Amino acid sequence: MNNVLKSVLEEELERNQRKQEVFSNELLKYHKGSLSIIKIKGKKYLYRKYRLNSKIVTEYIGSVASAEADKAIKEKEKYNNLKKDLKDLKVEEEKLKRVLKIYD
Repeated sequence: MNNVLKSVLEEELERNQRKQEVFSNELLKYHKGSLSIIKIKGKKYLYRKYRLNSKIVTEYIGSVASAEADKAIKEKEKYNNLKKDLKDLKVEEEKLKRVLKIYD
């Protein structure tokens, strides 16, 4: 019975690690940094701020009501969700490793 349980835990650990790799690769497709809205003469504009080496770069995206801004906001939401899921997978991985130590 212990061997079966250990085998299942090992499979789950491998699945978890494969999923982490997929999520990590997926995160590379998205822009890093934060989005900020700046109000200029009563109009709102969306900018992306990120670090490039030691400099902070501010990149204009467009008016808050533009399609580019909607796309950037949706991408940032996807990025944040992937980061959260990856963090959860890493916590799960550590738990699996601790349980597997019992069976060694």
